[in-house]
Amino acid sequence: MLRCATNDHIAARDVEAPFQDGLGHDVHRGRAGDRDRVRAHFVARSPLACRWPRATQSAIRGAERGHQVSKGSYRLSRRKFLLASSAAVAAACAPTSGGATPSVGAATSTPPTPQTIKIGQILPFSGVYTDLGNSMKRAADLYIKLNPTIANRPVKLLYADEANDATKAKTAATQFIEQDQVDVVMGIVPTPIAYALRDVFHNAQMVYIGTNAGGDWLTRTAGSIPNQPSSKSPYIFRAAFSSWQISEPIGEYLASKKGLKEVQLSYANYGFGQESARDFTEGFRKQGGAIKGDDVKPPLGNSDFVSFVQQIKNNPTKATYHFYSGADAQKFLTTWDQLGMKAAGYVLFGAGFLTEQDVLENAAAAKAAEGAITSLHWAVTLDNPENKAFVDAYQKEYSKLPDVFAVQAWDGMRAFDEAVKALKGETSDKQKLIRALEDVKFNSPRGAFEFDKDTHNVIHDMYIRQVQQQAGKYVNVIIDKVGRVTDPGK
Repeated sequence: MLRCATNDHIAARDVEAPFQDGLGHDVHRGRAGDRDRVRAHFVARSPLACRWPRATQSAIRGAERGHQVSKGSYRLSRRKFLLASSAAVAAACAPTSGGATPSVGAATSTPPTPQTIKIGQILPFSGVYTDLGNSMKRAADLYIKLNPTIANRPVKLLYADEANDATKAKTAATQFIEQDQVDVVMGIVPTPIAYALRDVFHNAQMVYIGTNAGGDWLTRTAGSIPNQPSSKSPYIFRAAFSSWQISEPIGEYLASKKGLKEVQLSYANYGFGQESARDFTEGFRKQGGAIKGDDVKPPLGNSDFVSFVQQIKNNPTKATYHFYSGADAQKFLTTWDQLGMKAAGYVLFGAGFLTEQDVLENAAAAKAAEGAITSLHWAVTLDNPENKAFVDAYQKEYSKLPDVFAVQAWDGMRAFDEAVKALKGETSDKQKLIRALEDVKFNSPRGAFEFDKDTHNVIHDMYIRQVQQQAGKYVNVIIDKVGRVTDPGK
C-alpha cells in the first residue's frame, strides 16, 4: 500500500513554496528555527497529501547541513533543493512492502475523459422534403435525449441541409468527414443524392447508415438493375427500406389478393419515383396484372397538380397506383379531392409515403386519402411494445404523432448504438464497426430489425395499410401483412 497519493504533476508555485512565506515574501535567510517552519510550510502546501517519513526528513536535513553558510542561517540552491525534494517525494510515496517504486504520475492516474462520438446527419431542411427532415431530426434528438451516451461516451449530433442539391450535400459530407471527423454519417432523403454521395463515403471509408433514400441501386451490384453499375459498398448500410421492398409486394398483393387486373400509374418524375413504378409493375405483372395508359409524371416539387390529376381522370382505368411524398403528396391529394376523383370512382393505391402521417396532418389531404390502401414497413397504429413506447415518447416531447421518417432515423441511431456497445465504445476501426453492424438485431417500433449481411439493406416486415379515422384523427390502420421482406439484390 502506498503511504500517499499524488497529483499528476507538481505546479511550479508548489515546488518553489519553501522559498516564500504564506504572503509570498522571500524566506531564503533566517534563524535555524525558521528552517523547520519553511519545511513545514512546503509540506502543507505540496499537492502530495502525505506524511513525511523519517528517511524523507533525513534527506532534507542532510541537504540543509551540507549548505549552511553561518550559524543561524543557511542558503539552499534551487537545484539542490529540487534534487532533495525529489528524493523526498520518492521516499514518501514508496510502497510499504515490496514492489518497485512508482513514479509520481503513476500514483494517481486520472481516467481519461471519454472522447465524444460525433454523428453527422445530412437532412433536408428546405425544399419539398423539409417536413421529412424536421421529423428525422426530432427523432435523432429524442434518441440522444433519452440515451445521452453510447458505450459511456458522450454523443454530439451535427446537422447539415442537403437542400435537394447533390453539390451542397457533397460539400456537407466532405466537411463532416475531413473537418468534423465524425464517426458515422446518417440521413439523406432523396435517392439521387444518396447515389451522388456513394463514392464520397466509399472512398473515405466512412460508414454511412441511410435513414431514408430507398433507391434499389444503392445496395446492389452491377446487373441487378438495367444500365446501372454497381453501387454496393461495404461502408453503406440502409436502416430505411429499398423501393423494391415497398412497391413489389403490393403489386403482387393487389393482383393476387384484391383481384385487380388493370392499374394506371402516376409518380414524381425523378429517380425514386421511377424505381417505385418499375418495382410495382414487376410485382403486379408477376401475378397477371396489366398497366394501362401512359404514366402520369409530374416533376418533383411540382406546385400545380390540376393538369396531372386531370390526365388520370381521362383514363378510364379506375385503379391507380402512385408514388408521392412530403409536400408533393399533400398537394396531389388536395387536388385529387378538388377534382372529385373519389366521387368519379377512382381508387387510390400507392407506396406508403402517399398517406404517411406527415401528409395526414393536412386536413384536406387526409380527407382525400380516406380509404386509400398503401404498403409500408411501419404504421403509427402498429401494436408492439417498442412502437407504443416510441409513439408515446415522441408525442410527449413534440405534441404530435411521429411518422415513418422519424422511425427510420430512430432505428439508424439504435443500430449504431448497438454496434458501438458491442465494440465497447470503439469507433475508429471501421472494419470492426462494419462487422458489428452486420450482427445488429433488435426489436424496433416497426418490428424485428436486422441488416442483410450480403447487401447491408434492412430486412423487415411489410404492412398493408388503409387510411381510417380513429378517435377523430386520420391514421393508417394495418389490414394485412406481407411478412419478412428481403431486397433481392446481391
